Amino acid sequence: MGAMNVLMTFASLVMVEKFGRKTLMLVGLGGMLVDVFLLFICLLYKDSHVTVGYLSIFLVIFFVVMFATGPGSIPWFFVTELFAQNARPTASSIAVAVNWTAAFIVGIGFLPLKELMGPFVFIIFVVLLILFILFTWFKVPETKGRSIDEITSIFKQTAYGDSRV
Repeated sequence: MGAMNVLMTFASLVMVEKFGRKTLMLVGLGGMLVDVFLLFICLLYKDSHVTVGYLSIFLVIFFVVMFATGPGSIPWFFVTELFAQNARPTASSIAVAVNWTAAFIVGIGFLPLKELMGPFVFIIFVVLLILFILFTWFKVPETKGRSIDEITSIFKQTAYGDSRV
């Protein structure tokens, strides 16, 4: 799992210049959404067929691949490209704090929620992933090949209600 995460993180570093940051983020989030939903279905029917267990293993690996391709690596590009040089240290610190806080909450809360909700715990992740996809689609600009001035201009247009963005 760790090796797959590292491998796909390096692969995303290559793919990001070809496909763009927003595209890879959406592909990663979309893949994770499909994966988590299928994992939910597998856990609902885990006792019905032996292949469901093998499919679940594949889905966990696929989740790692999709995470490393999008949300595991791409946000760090956004942090450096969405903020001017003087704001980057603060933005990076906030991003790291949010990242580790979210990881802590998921890590500490997953097992108690799984005990309480069973396989339906994955519906929480399905809903969150849908929200992340919508936010990325509508609010996150593509930063590939754009200067900080162009990106700032996009945010100013959006802030004043210009729908041409």
